[in-house]
Amino acid sequence: MAYFDKVPNLLYLKYTSNPFDGQWIEIKNIFSRIKIADDVKGNVTAFEDYFIEDGDRPDSISFEMYDDPGYDWTILLMNNIVSLHKDWPKAKAALDAFVSYKYQNPEEVHHYETLKQEHSGKTVLEAGIKVDESYQYVTPAGLSLTKAQSRVSVSNYSYEIDLNEKRREIVLLKPEFIPQFNQIVKDQMKYTPSTEFIRQGLKVSNN
Repeated sequence: MAYFDKVPNLLYLKYTSNPFDGQWIEIKNIFSRIKIADDVKGNVTAFEDYFIEDGDRPDSISFEMYDDPGYDWTILLMNNIVSLHKDWPKAKAALDAFVSYKYQNPEEVHHYETLKQEHSGKTVLEAGIKVDESYQYVTPAGLSLTKAQSRVSVSNYSYEIDLNEKRREIVLLKPEFIPQFNQIVKDQMKYTPSTEFIRQGLKVSNN
């Protein structure tokens, strides 16, 4: 089921220089946003984890999960994916090309992160927290560790790899919850009566 079938329309005045010579046309209100209802998003049993492999696409995952490629939009909405170019994980070749284009020196330091610190067998500082280059950890006894003992550098390339890997971890709505979610989307896409309201699914744009 196509996402844009659910998106309401706008009555848009199309003209070049004189609005009195314009023509009213219906267009899709692509700025409509869906707020996932708490009763669905908060129900952890409604979801299952999925790891995106190279070559996976929203429509191919939709077909695998729902026997229908048309539910790709539910995958994007549930995971707050707005741009496939920016938010979908890249294959290695594409990632390498992207990093080479974005950074003059991919191996240059992007930032620094803390090293894991323990005291009396317990973790007192988690690894991976962004810090300044000058950061030095101070132990509970008041001893300052060296920079090398306190933080580690992360290169531009490593930073982008980490981001890319995190994008591979998404959640999918279980098939039995699709009908309920479809109804939620329909309800939230409805316009409420206002001075711009014409009928359900259509209002006038302010252009």
